[in-house]
Amino acid sequence: MRRTFRLATLLLAITAGEVARGDGPAFSVAAVLTDEEALDRPHDVELQGDLAFVPGKGGSIALIDVARPDRPEIVWHRRDPRALFDAETVLLLDRYLLLGTDDLISIDVRDPRSPRFAGRVSDPDRIRRINGMVKWGDHVFAACKHGWVGAFDVSRPESPSLAGALNTREHGGLGSPHDLDRFGDHLVVVDPAGFGRRELPGQVGLYRVADPSTHKPIPVEAWELVGLVQSEELVGANRVQVRGAYAFVGASRSDAPGHTVVVALSDPARPVQVAALGFSDGRGPNGLAIAGDVLFLAGGRTVEAIDVSDPTKPAKLASYPCPAAFAAGRDSAHDLVYRDGYLYVTGQNDQSFCVLRVEAHSIRKLAEPKRAKGGG
Repeated sequence: MRRTFRLATLLLAITAGEVARGDGPAFSVAAVLTDEEALDRPHDVELQGDLAFVPGKGGSIALIDVARPDRPEIVWHRRDPRALFDAETVLLLDRYLLLGTDDLISIDVRDPRSPRFAGRVSDPDRIRRINGMVKWGDHVFAACKHGWVGAFDVSRPESPSLAGALNTREHGGLGSPHDLDRFGDHLVVVDPAGFGRRELPGQVGLYRVADPSTHKPIPVEAWELVGLVQSEELVGANRVQVRGAYAFVGASRSDAPGHTVVVALSDPARPVQVAALGFSDGRGPNGLAIAGDVLFLAGGRTVEAIDVSDPTKPAKLASYPCPAAFAAGRDSAHDLVYRDGYLYVTGQNDQSFCVLRVEAHSIRKLAEPKRAKGGG
């Protein structure tokens, strides 16, 4: 095993994008942690407290202490290329971590230095290649890249069970669901359509999966595709987050620069693409996170910040190419999450976990959560 740790002082903090009001460099590198075993092609990242949870497509899961963002430390990891094959996504249920691989795995993380594998759901025909998850009450919905969306009962998170699964190829024509999020009684599901390797448009589909009167999930057999958006800009659609009545989609192509696409959802039966903004790197965006009025994106060697205070008119705030952190370049910078002035980014092809400091005051201000005014 080879592990390296590089401090920000060894790296050059530059920005290729314009930053509002002369704030100076938009980002700087706080730390880069690499570990070829614990971070085997790291894909997703989630935070809870002082811990980051990072799965790796090579068959790994790592828990990283980020109490000091400039000195992240791996506190536990496991690498098992067979049992954890294609570990791509995680979802936290308080004391339990759901890990999406070819199976759905529940891990008790109450003791982060000694996690315990608690439960596993296997169904090779319907559940494989889990790439995105969202919680809804006592259910978790999972996007499976081989052409299914699964519904899991997590009322007992230590022992989840499969409630049902929908073949989206047959029901809606979404050939490879890569991610999903909730909007009202619907799931918003994205399909990359081969990332540009096939002459097909990318897609965003809305499935009604809950009863309109109770807003509780209904059996999978009753799910219905009610709305669909297709476009050239959506080719490579692999990440989606919903905020308000808009879906923000990261679309990464293999043959050309990708896009950030905004889809209006106010009428689920008639979703409309209202904006598309080109990404600055040749491969991306593959990671997408919304904080306040800022959309952060990652792909290739680049991290971007976009002002989405008006979702119909997204405006690029900064673009930060960072070859020192993402030396492998193409398709390396992947998922990311923002908290308290820092971005935590996975380097898929660098076996790395990168912490970026958001330097520009204008970006930090926009990313702060809106606080409700006190009443008398």
